[in-house]
Parts: sequence; C-alpha cells; structure tokens
Amino acid sequence: MKKFFSALCAAALTAAVFAPAALAYQGPSVSCEAYIVMDADTGQVIMEKNADEVLYPASITKIMTMALALEKAQGQLDTQLTVSYEAVHQLEYGSSHIALQEGEVVRLEDVLYGTELESANDGANVLAEYIGGTIQGGVDAMNAKAAALGLANTHYMNPHGLHDDQHYTTARDMAVITRWALSVPGFEDIFCRTDPWTMEPTNKQPQQRVFHCTDWMRISGDYLRSYAKGSKNGFHDQALTTFVNYAEQNGIRLISVELKCQRLEDKFRDACAILDYAFENFSKVEIPAPDEAFQVPVVGGGEALGNALVQPQSATALLNKNLSTDGITVDYQIPDQYVLGQPFEASVTYTLPENDYQPSALGSAQLSVSGIDEVLAASTYVPASSLQPDKNPVGIAVAAAAAVLALVLGMRLWRKAGAKRTPSGPTPAQWEIITRKPLPAEPAPWEKEKDKTPPRSNTKPAGRD
Repeated sequence: MKKFFSALCAAALTAAVFAPAALAYQGPSVSCEAYIVMDADTGQVIMEKNADEVLYPASITKIMTMALALEKAQGQLDTQLTVSYEAVHQLEYGSSHIALQEGEVVRLEDVLYGTELESANDGANVLAEYIGGTIQGGVDAMNAKAAALGLANTHYMNPHGLHDDQHYTTARDMAVITRWALSVPGFEDIFCRTDPWTMEPTNKQPQQRVFHCTDWMRISGDYLRSYAKGSKNGFHDQALTTFVNYAEQNGIRLISVELKCQRLEDKFRDACAILDYAFENFSKVEIPAPDEAFQVPVVGGGEALGNALVQPQSATALLNKNLSTDGITVDYQIPDQYVLGQPFEASVTYTLPENDYQPSALGSAQLSVSGIDEVLAASTYVPASSLQPDKNPVGIAVAAAAAVLALVLGMRLWRKAGAKRTPSGPTPAQWEIITRKPLPAEPAPWEKEKDKTPPRSNTKPAGRD
C-alpha cells in the first residue's frame, strides 16, 4: 500500500466517523456525563464530550432492537406474532410494558410503535424473538450487528436496556447505531411519530390500546423545537437518563446522544442546548474537487495492461463558524496497482489543526477510479488457457474474443459491486497539495501507435510484489 502524505490544504473537509480521544470542545454548558453530535448524512462528528466513556444505555437500547426487526421485516409490518411466556415474564417488577399477554397474537407494526412510544419492555422481548427465534437469539443478533458496525464498546445482555453490568455502550457507538437505524426502511417513520398510535383489539385484549409520544421537544412546552424530528429516551437508576435525538434544519441533519443526565428535565435542557448551539454555529461547506490525480498500473493475468486514473471528487462537510479551512492536512492512501477482479479501494483522510471547536480528525473518503474500460478495450491480453494450438485459426480468434469479452463484463460487474461499498456521503475536495511524486506511469496502450501491438510479458511490473 502506497501512502502519499500531504500538507497545508487550502480547503477540505469530509464525512466520516473518526475522532480523537474524548475531549470537551467549546460549546454549551450541560449536565450530562457524555454527549456527541454527528452529521446524519455523512457521519462527521462535530461536537463531543466524553464520547468514548463506557456507560449504560437504558431504553435507547431499543433503537437497535427496532431497527433489526424492521430490517428483517422488509416492509411486511402486518406480520402476526404470538407473544410467548418468556416475553411477558422475563421482566422485573414495575417494568414499562403495553400489557401483552402470553398467547396473544399481535401485529409487528403495533409492537414496534408500542416499543418506541411507550418504551415497552415486553414489546422489545417480542421483537427479539421475532429477530432471533428466542430472546437470547435476538440479543445475539444485536451483538453481531454492533460488531459488524465496528463498535468495540457496545455489548447487549437484553433487548430492552434494563440494567446489567455487562450491558453498555458509548455516546459515539449510539450515534453510529442510530445513523445505521435511520437507513433501515421504515425506521424513520416510527422514530419520528408524534401522533398517537392505536393498537386494535386482539384475541386476548378486547379493548384498544393507545400509545403516545412523550418527547417534550416535539409536542409542547418550553423545550419545543421545530428542528426536533425523532427521539428515544431511557432511564434506570444506574444509567440515570439517556436520550437520542434526530434533528433537521436548513438542510442539515444531526444525531445527538446524551448519556447519564441527572434528571428527567435535564435531558431536554441538555439536548436543546446542544442542538441549538450546533445549528447556530455550524454550516455546510461545499468544496470543489482538487486537481491532483494519480496513475495506477492496471494488472491482469500477471501483465501490466495500462494505467487507471485515481482522483478525489467534491466534498460537503460541516464547519464551525469560528474556524477556517486553512491548514487542513491530507493523506492519500492508494494501492500499488489495480489487479483485475480484486477489490481496489483508494482513500484520502483529512485533519484539522488542533482547535477548541470541533474534532480535528475529519475522517476519510473514497477516491474515484476511471480509465478501466479504456484499458480493457485497448488490451490484447488473452489468457493462454483459452488458446488451443493446432486448431482452426477461426476457432482461436473466437476463443480470444470471448475471453476479452468475459474480462470486460467481469470488470463491469466488479465495478458495479464495488459501488455498493463506496460510502454514500460526500468526498473530499479542492486543496493545494505538497506530496511525493505520483506513481510513475508507463504509456497507456491506446497512446501507442495503432499499428503496434502492446508488449506482453508474464512478469509483474517493475518494483511491484
């Protein structure tokens, strides 16, 4: 892997979830032990305090539970679920619930809204059984998803968040979980509902059950905010009060997490102070793509076929009004070569100078790759195994053409699959770069005279291993 180190960008920012050690940046005064503010579109962290401190989540655990259930449902919210004995009775006395009964047949959608709006622990148990077959199976799926998201500081012991010493998370992990949950079809509708939800009578319950939103930031009072779109809260004696918010204003979508607030009212006061400050002090910055580009050899069957072009695109990010884009550093990470049929991921990372207003590590973004189709179109490389000596020359030509066509189609399929791995957020942009020289590039096949056949070799490019 080649690393191209650069310095003194004129302008650059990006979207990603990398941050330095937990620090308290200048911002509002809050009582919570830890908090974080993340751009919901890009994952960029713009504010934080003790964001990596391991704490108890309480009922914000249910964000993971609900999202996994919706991911499995694939829009089939009319799915009928039968409430088990364990779902009802594996709860401590006084636990929040929606009065589910053993043997009751309920709709998945009703259980989801009961879990969100009433923070129903019996509902969370039912969802866990739906996800994993048993409550423990659902918990195992939750831990597997946390691991898949790269979260080393989150561990679940149950699907609802009741206290267990081994049931924990961090503000940063919760923001990542919530950002993923918002990408699951149907989650945002449930997470953002403020109107009451009515659950119709079932085989066990002859009366309707009505669930209500209790988020003061979205319904009424001194903490009402027009930017507040969705939330989930939690509480128990060890976690104290926890709160996750989703907010949107002027095209900026934010996720905030507050952990270990002392009192019920504190979580609303802290969330309002944090988000008021964020929307007032951060703005979206559009940055054009830089002129810098790198050539990377394209290799197939052990031969160098030509060169691909690797370059960044434009970027969008959030910047505190007290900062400028001067002095940002850039680090390119580009593989030595592009091997056909193998993943190729080139990226660039960005860092702000140390400051008191937002995290310095801004993250990384993928670089675009172009010129592959032209390399393949100009290449005369044909796998030796496709050629049959002492056969009809026409057959040999057909086999060679088929091999080239398969190579082109395979490359296009690989590029299509690779696009799925590219982050949907913005990529970096315009800056003046001081760096090592780009990789030396040999002339591309199409740049040679048309009446000359590009050389073929069974050796790898010089200097590569």
